[in-house]
Amino acid sequence: MKINGSDEIIKSGYTDKAVRKEQAQNDDFKNILKASVERTAHHQAKTQSPALMQPISAIKFPPLSPENKSATIDRLDNLLNLLDNYRKQLADPQVSLRRMEPLMNTIEKEKEQLSSVLDSLASEDGLKDIANRTLITASLEVIKYNRGDYITP
Repeated sequence: MKINGSDEIIKSGYTDKAVRKEQAQNDDFKNILKASVERTAHHQAKTQSPALMQPISAIKFPPLSPENKSATIDRLDNLLNLLDNYRKQLADPQVSLRRMEPLMNTIEKEKEQLSSVLDSLASEDGLKDIANRTLITASLEVIKYNRGDYITP
């Protein structure tokens, strides 16, 4: 079946008035744009050179006092004991990962508290190296636990 005459219906829907409206809108936009460009062309801003930057020297933390060093040692010892308990629980097939969750949360909190003290330790101090290694181990174990590495199929 062939339908004729549909072209006339489509052509009747189009009028020249829409084209005229678009042209009028384009003229309005053109006038606004021209006025805006002319205003900004007359306005010249003063150029200002940037201030010279001085390099900031390295921030030095004061060394820990003996009392603070003792507290840091206690925190480090506590974190190592928590990691040892975690190791024992991982080795025990009777302990589920769900039961280990509170221990992992405690390890994560202790790790965050100890990491805030790490910057205040002197770099030549052997305690800083031990703390750094312990924090790395704790971070890796938290990541492994949260990622599900110890889930057995």
